[in-house]
Amino acid sequence: MELIKVIFFAIGTFFGVDNSIVMAEKTNVSIDTKTQTITINQNNLFTIIRNEQDSIKVAEQLYRISNQATEEERYQWREEFNDYKLKTLDITTNKEKKQLDISIKLKYNTSKDLKVFAIDYVEAENSYAIINIESWNIDTDKGELKGNYWYFKDDISFSMSPAATMPEQYKPLKKDLYTFWKMIKP
Repeated sequence: MELIKVIFFAIGTFFGVDNSIVMAEKTNVSIDTKTQTITINQNNLFTIIRNEQDSIKVAEQLYRISNQATEEERYQWREEFNDYKLKTLDITTNKEKKQLDISIKLKYNTSKDLKVFAIDYVEAENSYAIINIESWNIDTDKGELKGNYWYFKDDISFSMSPAATMPEQYKPLKKDLYTFWKMIKP
């Protein structure tokens, strides 16, 4: 299996920010292997704020991910996505819930392009496989858990809720990003 370079629920990893502190409460992933389209919906973005530097870092990451930043300041998609046919990112807010969401759409060329997510095609199983990391709380109706891997015959669809099992000491430090977004958007 492959090294995980992009973590579906950590937006910064899509842009090469390996120590991204912006995460999603819940992430829904759908990969249509026929049209080679990936849809990722990150719901209720949050972070862990321990000090003022963390607040500054979060605001900067949000600003540089969004289209608010100038071309020179904006994060670029990580190089593994250079050959993808389509890359879009939409940021939406829900004022009533005070929630910030991100939707990402990608169109890849071959199944090898999924390796950036540590998804492999396993010929012996005639399936796609992704490692089961227990703390990610992967839930799926389409996959089958065998050993330490989820296997998907055709289309890949699952949700992840890593914050559901967050250690107690971090819960008081968890901050939703709606307020940060309101500060940086024009």
